[in-house]
Parts: sequence; structure tokens; C-alpha cells
Amino acid sequence: MFVALNPFLRLPGHPPWKNGDWIPESVLKTAKTQGPSCGVSWQEIADMCGFASIRQVNRALRLTGSKRLPPEFACPEETEHMLRACAARSIYPPDEGRASPLLELSMGAFVQALGHQEVVAAGHWGVSQSRLPAHDLLDKSQECDWVELWPADLSFYCTIYTDYHYYLICQTSSSLQKARPEAYFEGFYAEEDTCDFWGIGRLSG
Repeated sequence: MFVALNPFLRLPGHPPWKNGDWIPESVLKTAKTQGPSCGVSWQEIADMCGFASIRQVNRALRLTGSKRLPPEFACPEETEHMLRACAARSIYPPDEGRASPLLELSMGAFVQALGHQEVVAAGHWGVSQSRLPAHDLLDKSQECDWVELWPADLSFYCTIYTDYHYYLICQTSSSLQKARPEAYFEGFYAEEDTCDFWGIGRLSG
């Protein structure tokens, strides 16, 4: 299973972001139009903030949006530091529980590389399923409202939990032979001891 990280967005001249709010729709549309040139990786954010690794970025992000993280696992100082650093550079953190416009573009390229012209798109927990042409994901003028994706042959599955800022991509061995996610997304392969609290609180080792 691959953990695909939602990119941050650098877009000067747009409305400032307030913790607890969604990224403004105008920012999402501009980011989709501009493409990767406005993207900021988690590693860049870690370097910018002086964090030891992207694990601290994950912990800092978990106190944005809904902020549903027990106090014993949180580090408010890191979150505040990251948000100040982002605000000073016109950088928007990714929204929780949804795809960044740039991840959406990468997903389109990934789906096409796997040889799928169409996938099933759904909301959280597989609700409201519909067919989504792969080229729609790559259309910079179009927003695609999806949370989970999978093809008819079930050779891969992509999902994100409501409070998280990264996607999980599961593939069959034959699907991996066609396209590997690390070529399309920033992220890493989960190990046996990787859990949803990677990089958070006392579980950060």
C-alpha cells in the first residue's frame, strides 16, 4: 500500500487561509489550471519549517481543519509554526479528506498509465458511485468531485479518510507492473508497523 501525500499550494495574490476553513474554490480552480508549478511538497514544507521529516508535517496538519486529534498526540506549537511559515509565503495547506487539485492531475496520469480509460468515483465510504472518464481528471478546466477511485477490474483502490491529508493507494501485483505510484505522487510504501498515527505524538518513532 502506498501513502500518497496531498501537495500544498503556493498561490500569491489569493485570499488568506484561516485554520478551520476550506481552501477557497477560486484557489482550487487556479491551482488546477496552473498545474504542478504551484505545488509544494511535504519535504519542502519540512525543510522550510526545520522539521526533521515529513512525519512532523503530518502531525502539524492534523491540527488543521476539523482538528480531531487527542491532545496527547498533538503538537500545537508545530502546527502554529507551520501555518505562520505558510502564510508568509502564500502557501495553502491541503484540505483534509479530499484530493488536492494537483493530486487529481497526478491521479489522472496514473490511471491512464495503468491502461484505464474510466474508473468508478465515489464519496467517502463508497457512497454516490458514478463513472469518471480518466481524461476528466486531467482536464484543467474541470473539477472532479471524488474521494474514492477504483476500476471495474478492482486492480487498484484509492481512498482518503475524512480527517487525513494523504491518500492510500492499494494495487494488485499486475497493476504494480504497469505503473508504480512513486512515479506520480510524493509519498512512501507503508510497512507492517505503519498506522494512521505515523509521525504523531509518542507514536512518531
